[in-house]
Formats: sequence, structure tokens, C-alpha cells
Amino acid sequence: MSSNSPKSLLLRLGLKPKKALGQHFLLHPHQARRIVAALNLTNADTVLEIGAGLGALTTFLAQAADRVIALERDPDLAGFLTDDLFSETPGVQVVCQDVLEFNFQLASQAAGRPLAVVGNLPYQITSPLLFRLIEVGPAIAKAVLMMQQEVGARLLAKPGTKDYGILSVLGQYYFQVTRLFSLSPGNFFPPPQVDSVVVQLLPRAPAVPARDEALLHQVVKTAFGHRRKTLNNTLVAHAATLGLTPEAMGALLFELGIDLKRRGETLSVAEFVAISNEADRVR
Repeated sequence: MSSNSPKSLLLRLGLKPKKALGQHFLLHPHQARRIVAALNLTNADTVLEIGAGLGALTTFLAQAADRVIALERDPDLAGFLTDDLFSETPGVQVVCQDVLEFNFQLASQAAGRPLAVVGNLPYQITSPLLFRLIEVGPAIAKAVLMMQQEVGARLLAKPGTKDYGILSVLGQYYFQVTRLFSLSPGNFFPPPQVDSVVVQLLPRAPAVPARDEALLHQVVKTAFGHRRKTLNNTLVAHAATLGLTPEAMGALLFELGIDLKRRGETLSVAEFVAISNEADRVR
């Protein structure tokens, strides 16, 4: 067992992986290099690392970027990163904070440019964090994120598949989503019970943008609010939540050539945008 392996470092520090924080430490430096390389960093970039852990990614990020903001919620690990591993690395700022409470906009303003974001995401916060990245979109230049295979499948899913849902539609509206590679449980200590996937997110300008993004979000959530129900029982029946009468929503869908017997999971991102824009026009 290498003296620099996660298990050895934790033993030396008198620590154990905290299951409550979803701690699974990357074992192999070459996998860390692959993740960092996918960011295509320059020496002008500021990187936000989510869950710096024992610094597996941080070390390589510091070599490639101008500045690294290493978020680590665990105070024990944050102390190790600050006092030991990066005490003499001025380009690395360790912040002991939950990423869901982090101010992306302020950090982007301080950097003078949108942030590059990277991290091995704790499973229990993956979905909330992805919705947070959607919310703060302009503060992000690019992201390379490791997540559990199940959430990655939802993010990448196509219409008509079982994984297609709210995260699929909104994630693909705001970002070009690319699957990079998978990592088996054996790449981590302790090994998780599921495979992980590394995904790249690049902000995109939709061919047809939503006139009211808040309304688009509401349309998507309403359509998926009762999965497996037809649009007649979701968008039409709950049209009032979108500022329309059921009759107006039914007419709107008819004008767009969308059958009321279809289900929300069959609608493409472009169709959701079209419904949202037409609803914004007529309400």
C-alpha cells in the first residue's frame, strides 16, 4: 500500500471515510489527470473544485490553472489541505463550505471571468447541485463532473426513454452534455456500490431560446409532475399554474401539432421551448 494512497493518508491523519458526506476517494493519479485534462485549462482560468478531499485533483489543477478554489465541507480534510498539502501553494485557496451554499456569481466576478468547475460529486447532492449549476449558468465557463451512473444517465437521456425527465430537459437546454468515460467502483477507496461516469458540461446558446426561462422550468415540471400521464392530464389539467385556462392550453398544443395523448417524457427540449414560448405569448 503506497504511503500516499487515500487509505494510508487517512490512517496517518487518524481519519476514516465519512459515509454521511459520501466520501469516496479517487485512487489512481492517471484518472485524476484524465479528469483535469478534460477541462482544457489555461493559466488564466480560475477553477472551482467541488469536494477536494485529499487533493487528488487539486494537485493537477494547481499546475494547470491560475487559481484553484478547493471546496471541502469536511473540516478535518480542509485542515489537512490548508496546513499540510497546499500550505506553500499560493494559487490554491481551500474553503471549508458546502457547495450548495457557495456564491458562484461572486467568485466569478472576483476572477474576472466565468469559472471552470470540476469535482467528484457526493452522490446525495448530485441532483441538487446540477440544478444549482443550471441556476448560476453565466458564472460557469465549463464543467467536468464525476457522478453516479444513474444520474449521468438522466442527464444524458433522450426523449421516450425511462431516464428522461426534468434534469434531462433543463440540463440539455442550458448545456451541451457529453459523456467522457466511466469509472468502476475499484477506482475508489472505499469502493462505492455503483459505477461512476465523468460528464462534461459546456454552456450552450439554444437555437430557439425561451422567452421566459422561469416559465419554461414550470412547463417542464408540470409535464413531469405526474409521470406516465398524458399531456391532457398534466399541462391541460394544470394549466392554471402556467397562467392559462385548460381550453387555452389545449388550443395552444393543437396549434403546435402536439397530440394531447402524448406524455411529457416524449417531448423534445425544442418542443418544451415551443410550448413555453407560445404560453408566454397568449397568457
